[in-house]
Amino acid sequence: MDRRLIQTAVLGSPDSDDPALCPEDAQEFDAYLAEHGDNFWCGTSLEGGCGRRLSPKRYTDRVCHFAHYRDGEDSRPCGRQVKGRDGANHLFVKADFAKWLADHEISASFEYPEPTGSAVVMRLEGGRVILVHLDKSRPVPWNDEALWEIVLGPGVPADGVLERRGYVHRIRLEDQSGRGRSVRFGTQRPGASPDWSGMDRVLITDDGLAQVDPPAAVVPAPAADRAPSVPVQRELAPVASAPVRQHTPASRERTAAQRALSQLDSACSGNDPQQVVAAMHAVREFLAEGIGEDSGEAEALQAGLDRGRQWQDQRAEHRRAIIELVQKQFADGKPVGSSLARAEELVRDDDASPEQRAVVSDLRARFQQRVDEWQQAQEEKAARRAADLERAMREREDEEARQVRMRKVRPFVSCVRGALKKAARDGSASTWEDLKTRTGENRLVSLSHQERVDLLVLVERGRKRGEPLLSTALAVAGDHDARQVYRDVAKQLGRPVPATDEALFAQLVGHRKELYRQRS
Repeated sequence: MDRRLIQTAVLGSPDSDDPALCPEDAQEFDAYLAEHGDNFWCGTSLEGGCGRRLSPKRYTDRVCHFAHYRDGEDSRPCGRQVKGRDGANHLFVKADFAKWLADHEISASFEYPEPTGSAVVMRLEGGRVILVHLDKSRPVPWNDEALWEIVLGPGVPADGVLERRGYVHRIRLEDQSGRGRSVRFGTQRPGASPDWSGMDRVLITDDGLAQVDPPAAVVPAPAADRAPSVPVQRELAPVASAPVRQHTPASRERTAAQRALSQLDSACSGNDPQQVVAAMHAVREFLAEGIGEDSGEAEALQAGLDRGRQWQDQRAEHRRAIIELVQKQFADGKPVGSSLARAEELVRDDDASPEQRAVVSDLRARFQQRVDEWQQAQEEKAARRAADLERAMREREDEEARQVRMRKVRPFVSCVRGALKKAARDGSASTWEDLKTRTGENRLVSLSHQERVDLLVLVERGRKRGEPLLSTALAVAGDHDARQVYRDVAKQLGRPVPATDEALFAQLVGHRKELYRQRS
């Protein structure tokens, strides 16, 4: 792995434009990987992307990030070192705009002009073209007649256009915990900051893009005979065909009824189910009291109540579709985090059924179990890796110590082998003191247990497997420690030895006699 701090990637394949943002926090990182798996790439749709696979790196003491795998001799250069969060902004912009257009049932194709990351071009059905200009250092093509709308990215200057046109559309990107980055849309006017909102508050009109100004915006309700191709919740707002009539002077009751109707429309526009229920209850009470029957106000109240019911029906259908979507995603092993969060939000509605709440609760429990199991697997993997590392370090230390011992005992091999052969010819036993006397090597008696084992292993090299070991002379005359040295030597040489000292001693006596007969 390399150590380049890459925070953005793409999911699925090198040529994907599905962006991923690595969470910096370890717990968010665990949940993100449990949802998305481990299939991240340094995508070619990213500025400087090399197309190689990326490994998610988890840390508790520093920022989590992506890093390149080392693919053998693959030395392709990568220009994404320390790109940070902005490195995939164009892909997050494309993702949010694509979802927004799908919610409006508008087909579109997307392009990423050179240099990569500088802009996103959307070609809508019917020939309309939207440009999201992201590069602060490049001029904005305001005079390009092929462009239907231009939206400026973070920090892109308006170059005097704001004063001439009276407005410019802008976007900014905000981090969403465990969900990458999301687009916020705003319309800027001279002397004021943009009023930022989500893309769900943006409409497509004949004249261009328009940001809904809550709560007084008026947009057409969707046609009843037109079913959406993608299960989405359509935003309901007061329809132009059902205005509230104004009367001057208005009675207190009629003013309160108008206020309730306005609150109902605002609640529908703001997708606030609790406020919708409360406002509908108030409207029903005014209708039951006969408010406005003589002036036509009752008609407006009934129309508002019908719009509230339509909003509730659409939200209920959206809730059902989202729950089914989460169930299918979970069954297919696909990411469910964002869909599950939306389902949990929807089943908090008063009209959600106990069965729907139970299903979503079960899905949350199963998803949490999946996250826990994944995290446990990661912890076990880390523990195994640590154990392997510790074992490798211990083996390396043992090998280094063995090499030190070998350098110490190797000078004694020839003289000790000669002394043991002489003892075998004589049929006598021997001790380390005898070896010191016969060889003149005083250091032999100060050797440690392991050093004596290493020395005798070197002495025995070259002995045939069926031949008794020369070390027999030391073991037969020695104590328990001497016989333990013999056992360790035999073990390293692959020689079987009896389990008990009594049986071993009997074997040693026999081997000494055999060595004497061989006159080795």
